[in-house]
Amino acid sequence: MTLSSQLPRSSSAAGNASWKRRALPVALGLIGAVGFGTATYFFSQGKDTTPTAELIATNTVPALTGVPVPAPPPVVEMPAITPHSVAKPVAIVTNPIAPPTQPPNVAPAIVALSERASPAPTQLNRPQSSMNFATALAMKQGDPVSARLALTQLLDQRALAAADLTLTIAALREINAQLFFSPNPVVGDPTIRMYTVVAGDTLAKIAKRNDVQTDWRMIQRMNGMTSEKSLRVGQKLKLPVGAFHAEVSKSTFEMKLYCGEGASRVLIAAFPVGLGEVNSTPTGAFMVRPKSKLINPQWTNPRTGEKFAADDPKNPIGERWIGLVGVEAHNQGFKGYGIHGTIDAASIGKQASMGCVRMTDSNVELAYELLTEPNSTIVIVP
Repeated sequence: MTLSSQLPRSSSAAGNASWKRRALPVALGLIGAVGFGTATYFFSQGKDTTPTAELIATNTVPALTGVPVPAPPPVVEMPAITPHSVAKPVAIVTNPIAPPTQPPNVAPAIVALSERASPAPTQLNRPQSSMNFATALAMKQGDPVSARLALTQLLDQRALAAADLTLTIAALREINAQLFFSPNPVVGDPTIRMYTVVAGDTLAKIAKRNDVQTDWRMIQRMNGMTSEKSLRVGQKLKLPVGAFHAEVSKSTFEMKLYCGEGASRVLIAAFPVGLGEVNSTPTGAFMVRPKSKLINPQWTNPRTGEKFAADDPKNPIGERWIGLVGVEAHNQGFKGYGIHGTIDAASIGKQASMGCVRMTDSNVELAYELLTEPNSTIVIVP
């Protein structure tokens, strides 16, 4: 028997036509498969893999992948969502504007950072102070409420000399230690109100019932409480008033935290930060991504796949995560960015992250308590 494969090739027209009829469907099938695969590849690029609220609620968020680049970026440092948002004792910060002590190779912190005045973003309306620097500084003791407002306005104008910037930051640090971060109220301070504890109160209940627009832990911090268990009926508590917002300057590696908006806003704290390598931190206005705030998060490195447990002391993103979502046309496509802690204090003041804003753990705890969803706006400027 002669196999068909052993037959000589026919040179007749009929043979050619038969061969073409058999080859045509195969060719069309191959073209279709390649086209579908190519379309699938290109149209899947930039797909938003940020966890949805439903996934967050059920703790089934897949690991994120991708490395951010300046335009348009993939998912970067978003931590895996775990049910580790149980409250921990909050260390009371008595000097919130001053940054923590940094290693010798980290250049001078807040004062030196402030000396390099960053350009004012065009989208922000900078209030003009009605008094000069010397007058505002002289009011610090007699009228700290007015002095804080005037000094904040002078600072926002970006017109102070380097030496005056140093004195302004120092004065605001001292004023806020008295007005905001102590249990003693000052008459006329618009950033606080008083509350009397009643039976059955918890700090969370107090915050909800009084429309406090911060995390309840801020009440604990500003009243100098080492534990919520120290609450007692009849106790007088200071409560924060209004929403709090942040501005991050990429040129000075600095975050400023404000109470209020516009001409009446006042500076509450300022900290040095680390930013994205190769200038990858996106700019513009952001808000806190819904249900994204985490305490003691676990994390998977999107570049290497290495996993870090929530309580792992080697976890690079530290003890807090605040997810960000862009609210402007040019930054709505940026997914997976956030504000978080770090175990590498030497990276503060440098371009070292995958695009996120990183802070020391003690500083990010304060930011975590002040910045809330949907109240806060975070503006990142060049």
